[in-house]
Amino acid sequence: MLLASLLVPIAVALIVLLVQRIRLPAFLAIMATVVVYGIAANMTFQSIGKAFGLGFTNALEQVGLLVIAGALAGAVLLRTPLGTGTSAVAGVLAGLGGSAAGGLALLQPAGQDAPRRALGMALTLLAVAALIAPSPLAVAAASVMKADLRTMLMTAVPVAFVAAALGWWHVVRLEPATQPPGRLTWAWLCIGIPIALLIVQSVAQMPSEPLGKGGAREFYTGIAKPLILTAIALTLAIVLARRWEPSTLVGRSWAPLLLAVGASGGLGRVFDETGMAELLAEYALHSRYGVLTPFLAAAIVKTMQGNSLTAVLTASGMVEPMLPALGLDSASGRALAAAAVGAGSMAICHVNDPFFWIAASMARLSPGRALYVISLGSALMASGALVVIAAMRQLF
Repeated sequence: MLLASLLVPIAVALIVLLVQRIRLPAFLAIMATVVVYGIAANMTFQSIGKAFGLGFTNALEQVGLLVIAGALAGAVLLRTPLGTGTSAVAGVLAGLGGSAAGGLALLQPAGQDAPRRALGMALTLLAVAALIAPSPLAVAAASVMKADLRTMLMTAVPVAFVAAALGWWHVVRLEPATQPPGRLTWAWLCIGIPIALLIVQSVAQMPSEPLGKGGAREFYTGIAKPLILTAIALTLAIVLARRWEPSTLVGRSWAPLLLAVGASGGLGRVFDETGMAELLAEYALHSRYGVLTPFLAAAIVKTMQGNSLTAVLTASGMVEPMLPALGLDSASGRALAAAAVGAGSMAICHVNDPFFWIAASMARLSPGRALYVISLGSALMASGALVVIAAMRQLF
């Protein structure tokens, strides 16, 4: 397992090399790396193929359809990006519902031809999704940590604000301003309504079931499934366009990103199959570390296998029994621990995360450049969030 963890940075470097020097498409580079990594990590061919297949299909089901929805909505109707302020608000709203990758996939048209805005929006979405309820990540952390959601919300909002501000600062420092003006029109309803449904789904799935139980809960969760959201987005785009142009639906510009999203899901599943993420996270479980313990546990799992929800659930389950020893057994302490887990789940976003490839595609970044902008940005945001959480711990 230790060998498997040491091979991860080599796998990342190999993907960058294959894409930028050998000129392989991203999905082929990831697939080739999966095979090489699996053999080097002493996995069987059967386990490599099974893990990759499960991760690939799950990523396509959860995120791939929304990649298609966002791309086709942009082709049919939305050909002008959002402005800077509006894109930041869009990132906040999308972060409250569903997965970060799914929300960003829907928002692809918002950042077209405007890399700085696209990346700022993406990092804002990442911060909100990790920290602020009703985001599934925040709710999951609060539930496992037995933290009061209201207390956590009061804790997480300033933390998310600082993280998002750091993300924008990082992007502005690295990416030049772009000329295309932003514009918000009624046409954006084709994306806004699916995002609103994702938020409703997140609220409906909260443990307190505020929107009702049984059939009501099933309705609200079912209507926000990727297939339904894709159908809604495309139908609204065609209706609001007020014209029928079948040629706009025939393009395949979204295909390389779709395959990269699926392949990255497979890569993350292969990394997870080795068990290295949980093993390394256990080394962070020291009572003297305080809020650093839940942060490190989540960050290690996230970096190693790429799934933020798995990182939150794994780290929270590991840390919750330790909260008295960490001095975090009070109501505010549990909220801080849940926020620390959320902050850790932001870092480090890289090639085993579909979010990474969607953000890189929106900003038209090479994998190497994306590691510098997106991955470093996620690490900077997580570190900034941790500093704010530690300061709160001292004050409260």
